[in-house]
Amino acid sequence: MPINADAKSSSKRPRRARRPSLAPREVVLGLDPLERRVSLIGAIFAFAISAVPGLDWIRNVKTLSKLTPSTSKKCTTSYHLAGSFCEKVTASRSSWEIQFFFVFVVALCILYFALKGTRAGVACFSIFLGLGHVSDVGVVFFAIGAWLILRAYRLQKYGDPTFSGSNRIAKEMSQAKREGRAPKLNVPTTPTDATAKNVAKPPTPPPASKRYTPKKPPRRR
Repeated sequence: MPINADAKSSSKRPRRARRPSLAPREVVLGLDPLERRVSLIGAIFAFAISAVPGLDWIRNVKTLSKLTPSTSKKCTTSYHLAGSFCEKVTASRSSWEIQFFFVFVVALCILYFALKGTRAGVACFSIFLGLGHVSDVGVVFFAIGAWLILRAYRLQKYGDPTFSGSNRIAKEMSQAKREGRAPKLNVPTTPTDATAKNVAKPPTPPPASKRYTPKKPPRRR
């Protein structure tokens, strides 16, 4: 065997084992009550946005772009002279139709996955709508998708989707690692438990009575 092959094989480091998720798969892929409400609000907001190009499509609204013509009263390509300006139709009925159906269909997908409780579907279509709707409104949907993905990452790594909870668990895990012990974690088992603040505790048994005297064993004869 050549020496270079031995050097290459020895230089390869073993891959680190993949860290298991601290939350069950159904919790990471599902939506808790807070995430479901935000997703439903986002879907309703998307339907409201789709109404704007929908009305322009019905009314056949045309948007014009105007330029000042040259000294010889000539316009550039795709512009035509109308009065003292060069005009160009930038949005017609076909463009409003495309915008309306794009936002409306994506809003339907967000609503469907929000009702179904699927995190990946809501996050992907929210980011898709945010990238496709180039405006300040698109940033809102992009933020919703990124927020859902970030909470899924915190669930996998720390078992808590909140910012304060994940930071607290991270400190507990680092301290337990320095002390060489296993961290004490409260891992959620359902999407509802992921954001539950007040968890019902089991009833504590009554304290033992101090007046109770145990029976003495019988004496041997």
